[in-house]
Amino acid sequence: MAGPAVAGPAADLAGGLAPLAGLTGLPAFLVNVATFAVVYMILALGLNLQWGYTGLFNISVAAFWGIGAYTAAVVTKPPSAPTALGLNLPYLWVDVGGIPLPLAPAVIAGSLAAGAVGLLIALPTLRLRDDYLAIATLGLAEVIRLVLTNEEWLTQGARGLSVSNPILGMDYANVVLLGVALALLGVTYWLLETGVDSPWGRVLKAVREDERVAESVGKDTFAFKTQSFVLGSMVMGAAGTITALQLNFLVPGQFSPRWAFYVYIAVIVGGSGTNRGAVLGGLLLAVLLELPRFLRDYVPFESVVTNLRLLVIGLLVILVMTYRPWGVLGDPEAMRREG
Repeated sequence: MAGPAVAGPAADLAGGLAPLAGLTGLPAFLVNVATFAVVYMILALGLNLQWGYTGLFNISVAAFWGIGAYTAAVVTKPPSAPTALGLNLPYLWVDVGGIPLPLAPAVIAGSLAAGAVGLLIALPTLRLRDDYLAIATLGLAEVIRLVLTNEEWLTQGARGLSVSNPILGMDYANVVLLGVALALLGVTYWLLETGVDSPWGRVLKAVREDERVAESVGKDTFAFKTQSFVLGSMVMGAAGTITALQLNFLVPGQFSPRWAFYVYIAVIVGGSGTNRGAVLGGLLLAVLLELPRFLRDYVPFESVVTNLRLLVIGLLVILVMTYRPWGVLGDPEAMRREG
């Protein structure tokens, strides 16, 4: 049975593909929205590490998201008939070179690819001031999109790349994918919370609040900024692997640089500098982007729904910045210390 239409901004560019079989109707729609919400949460966690905790103004969120998605599409394939071990394994396993491995290698490969690109970008750019760093990362996002469009030997370019999804054909595959996404979110949240509560995390906060003071006490701020940028990029790449497994078909336009601003909205509304705020912001963003779809039967033009959800998001940002400029779950004391 065909699954529901894809939800979320990426779905608008994917043309409403039916990604996974399983639940149908309203339950499938809600599962799809929940999966995209988890992807937004993971993206927001990655950006929050870079910007919320370290003060790195990164506009290339969509670039690392796309790198993770395309890497997952390249390395995954469904299990063949008996594997090298002579076992018929569940669809949550990937057969790589005849050796059955868990689906985790796809997530790891996407994260490592995004982290490698993040390191190449961090080394020449993280010594720049905030505004120049923003310009450099915005340029990176556009370069990555053009690479995905033009390197047809690897990505199939504008024609799109099909994803050999190892969970296709499973009963309730869309529910299984949601479970995988939630597990990834839980692991990511735990690792980041552990990191930012450690001495390493306290140095990141010091860099955010006053880099010169951190340097004056002997901290190599460039090294800490590089670590934060690379790790945040890896988190965004991991989110891309879930997107690839949900959409099953990738085109470069799905990872346009403008999607970075959605993730910034999630971090700003939820509260920068707190992982709980990033998770809440990702959830709110998904809800606000998708709930207006239920109004399609009550408005004369579908374009009204699209414009309405953007209007609601804009109003929410204005209200939060007016009455809670530190975000719903943000730390007002941290904002006061930064002036």
